[in-house]
Formats: sequence, structure tokens, C-alpha cells
Amino acid sequence: MENGLPALLIAAILMLSTVLMARGGFLGADAIGQSLRTSQTSYAQQNRTELAVTSASTDATGANVTITVRNDGQTPVADFSMMDVVVQYFGAGGARYDKWLPYTSGPLASDTWTTGTFTNDLFEPGILNTGESVQILIRVNPVVAPATTNLAVIGTEKGVTVQTYFPGPP
Repeated sequence: MENGLPALLIAAILMLSTVLMARGGFLGADAIGQSLRTSQTSYAQQNRTELAVTSASTDATGANVTITVRNDGQTPVADFSMMDVVVQYFGAGGARYDKWLPYTSGPLASDTWTTGTFTNDLFEPGILNTGESVQILIRVNPVVAPATTNLAVIGTEKGVTVQTYFPGPP
């Protein structure tokens, strides 16, 4: 009897620790499974997103660049504030500028970008659905130099990017 009570206590502790370890393993496996499902959903949306640049121009002042982007994919682009616009351009004297530009929903200020006119925006106004186009309006400072070839890269919140060259002002 004197060995029975300690043996029973040890067996209970051993069973409890086994249950707790198994529960931790199951919770960990569940968390990994949920993470994989989220990753697959994000990857699928990225694969169904396709953007194409239809035009790019710079106004006569060299401060304003307009790039028209069309959604050729199946996934709509809705949150423009989560998009990235990066420009690489040449200013006066051949100085090169590499800039990430923040989105603004208000008036266009120096070194910012916003959305302009949507074309074929029949379904869900303000969201870039399949077949629709949007103007990306960019304002840079210092201005783009004439007779230069410059680069813009536009990225969605899903990580899909499109790049285009835009000319300096005429």
C-alpha cells in the first residue's frame, strides 16, 4: 500500500503531461494548417492579378506623370493606399532620383501619387475590376528633365508589380 499511492500519483502526472503535450502538438499543427491556407489564398489571388500599362506620359512642366493601368486579371484592386509606386527618373543636370512615393487621397502634393479617372468603371465604382483602367497621377519634385527615359514601378497590395518607361517632357 505504501508504494501504491506514490505510483498512482506518478501515473496521474504522467498521463496529464502526455495529454498536455498532445494538445500542444495538435494546436501547433492547427496553427500551421491555418497559416498554409492563408498563404495559399494569398498566392492564388496574386496569380489571378495581372496589370498592364496602356500609356505613360509627362506634362510640359515635367512635374506631373500620368500612367494608365488596366486590370487584365481576375482579382480586383481595391485598396490603393496599400499600393506602392516607385519612380526612377532624371532631373536637371542628369541627376538621378530614386523615390518611393506615398499615396494621397487628397490634393496631389510633391512626391505623392493618387488615382485619377477610371475608364469602363461600370461595376463597383472606385475599384479596379477586370477590364477597367485607372490613371495613376504622380507629382515629382525636382521635375523630370526633358529628353530622358525614366522608369516607374507600380505594385499592388498582393505583391504583383508592373513597370513602364515614361518619357521626359516634350
